[in-house]
Amino acid sequence: MTIRHLRDEELDLALAGETLPVETAEHLAACVACRRRRDAFLAAVDGAMGADPDEAARRRVREGALAAWGGTGRRRHWVRWVAAAAAVVVLGLLPLLRSRPVAPRLNPDAVLVEVDAVLAQDPLSALASEDVINTVAPASVEAGEGS
Repeated sequence: MTIRHLRDEELDLALAGETLPVETAEHLAACVACRRRRDAFLAAVDGAMGADPDEAARRRVREGALAAWGGTGRRRHWVRWVAAAAAVVVLGLLPLLRSRPVAPRLNPDAVLVEVDAVLAQDPLSALASEDVINTVAPASVEAGEGS
């Protein structure tokens, strides 16, 4: 026979003082293991809610926290504002400082004239090398044709 103990969610409901289902409440009343889990948690909470520490302990904790934080009791907040303003200025100027390559201005008419001249000589030589042209379309020897 397997005994099903309270799940964490059910135990949380019991600790919060919520009404439990009848079966769960009966199990908690009868099960020593589940009651011990509940009582251990309540004892830990009671121990943590003990008396407040004395002034010397508070001062020691505060000084330790400030030393770990790297600060003293008073901070100069203007330093942070100046650093933030400098960062905004630098980030704002970065796009202006980038050098943009200047594309040369092309004369479309001159380009078209050059393309027409190359194509007028031999349209295939504009697209491929002479070796490729001879391999793909060999010149006919009898006809005396060129490439």
